[in-house]
Amino acid sequence: MAFLLRLAPNNLDHRSHRPRSTRHGLMAALCGVLLVATGCASMPRETDPQVIGSEDTATADDVIPNLRPTPGLSANDTVREFVVSGQEATDYREARLYLTKRAAAEWEPSPSVVILQDQFNAVPVDPDHQPDDPNKMFIRVRGSKIGTLGADDAFTPGGGTYQTEMLLSRDTKNQQWRIVNPPTEMITTERRFEENYYRIPLYYFAPNSTVPVPDPRYMLAQPREGLPGRIVDTLLQGPSDALATAVDNPLASAQLDTNVTVDADGALEVPLTGVSGESTASRRLMALQLVMSLEAVATNRIRLLSDGNELVPGHRDWRFTDVPPVGATMSANLPGLALYGNQVVRLDNGEPIDGPAGAGNYAVQSAAQSMDGGRIAVVEDLAEGVRLLVGPMGSELATVDLAAEQMTRPTWRPSYSGGNASNEVWTVVNGRKVVRAVLTLDGVWQAVQVNDAALEGFGPITALRLSRDGTRAAIVADHKLVMASVTRTSDSVRLRAPRILQPETLTDVIDVDWLGQDTLVAATTNPTRPVVSVSVDGYSKASYTTSNLEPRVSAVTAAPGRPVVAANSGGLWETSDLAEVWRQSSRDQIALHSPFYPG
Repeated sequence: MAFLLRLAPNNLDHRSHRPRSTRHGLMAALCGVLLVATGCASMPRETDPQVIGSEDTATADDVIPNLRPTPGLSANDTVREFVVSGQEATDYREARLYLTKRAAAEWEPSPSVVILQDQFNAVPVDPDHQPDDPNKMFIRVRGSKIGTLGADDAFTPGGGTYQTEMLLSRDTKNQQWRIVNPPTEMITTERRFEENYYRIPLYYFAPNSTVPVPDPRYMLAQPREGLPGRIVDTLLQGPSDALATAVDNPLASAQLDTNVTVDADGALEVPLTGVSGESTASRRLMALQLVMSLEAVATNRIRLLSDGNELVPGHRDWRFTDVPPVGATMSANLPGLALYGNQVVRLDNGEPIDGPAGAGNYAVQSAAQSMDGGRIAVVEDLAEGVRLLVGPMGSELATVDLAAEQMTRPTWRPSYSGGNASNEVWTVVNGRKVVRAVLTLDGVWQAVQVNDAALEGFGPITALRLSRDGTRAAIVADHKLVMASVTRTSDSVRLRAPRILQPETLTDVIDVDWLGQDTLVAATTNPTRPVVSVSVDGYSKASYTTSNLEPRVSAVTAAPGRPVVAANSGGLWETSDLAEVWRQSSRDQIALHSPFYPG
């Protein structure tokens, strides 16, 4: 059965390295979303279709009970209860109970939600700043900020201290404190956020390709009957702000014709309009977007319609098995590589690769293999600095005209077309300038500056890894983990919307790689958590065990379906999940360093 991912910060599934649910009632909730799955109660086949696509299909009473504030609350506790009470699904009906009548009627919080750690303070401001009226009081809310849920339903990490002040008034008749000036944005705690939202990956495509790209969003869990409709609504609104210009959206012109429904025969029906002029190929991509994005909530068939007809001619109902295995993955027969002194060797057995790079002809400092396995890029030490060498595996490598004292380990852009070698590799020069080496039509590797103006002020860059779908870049800057999107036009490439992931806790990062499209693995200098897994938006983080892995870790590499490999003074160590003891797969790994999977 497909499942919904209830938020679980700092709690990743040991088997998959990814966030797992901490809510025991999750599967029961899923049965309430769509009663069509094996193991859940079946939807009667003869009933009328149930509308599930709009917020008004459930009243506020369906979402929360008829609650009232506890009588006799102090001003402090009134504010605390207000913070933990908000539910957007009910237009914050419960939260409004803690406001004065006028404030409750006029309050229109912004779409963003500030998420605080569960432990926060709500205390009176200094007496010198309190009103003279004993029935009025200023309360200051102060807490550690985890991040913000934006109007696009995407999480933006943010550290530091959040602080706001609220004026409260005490009713002289019933002696109840109520808030006069609620904040312009809703405030919630981590625990309440997890209770009220599901994490759902929506899917778009890498530019000019059929490679799907996940875009994590946070959907209101209630009313649960409307969750599939909310997913489709958000998908049709386009990518999140951070990813907007980095991906293609075949559904850009699509709109919902009517509500998303569960038909009498159990199919989830998605009726679109506005795509009549699109080609069959474009419609097929639309179908893949919808099916992949709805996988968490639809466990049976998905009926995709355009103006009442089949969205894709000849294909009325879709299942997840209809989605082809297209992805930005490396070849299964590539074991990964590492360095043995100056030689590039196989990760599994330490055997040198063919050609001068394996023979030790270059003073290799770092290297990277293209995802198809056909090309290699090497940073070579020179007396006067370093140079970048690029070329086919097993052959002499060409020098890129790029002067530098330092370069980060190279990283390859995917080719997107099956069987073709990548023609673009990136590095960072002298900790500041992001450069891509591009193979020109006349066979020359030419260095081209990436527009990295958005990284101004983030500090020196010591690592950069392109995602294997090419739409994001994970960056280590000033020992912090930074995520940016990669935007391409016909004549330029730009890094956009950088944001620091886990800014309060990850301040000692030295290396990073992509475990999956939505999961990073980072190496740190912290001996208590030398290797960590981080979600692509920075909401979730978990530490790998330290068993057998002596600090200090110097490098890490990761890839989908492969063990995570870390390097320390004792060689290379690998693990397949968070709790598994680090091990060496062969004695050959004792002498190896600087591991890397293709990408």
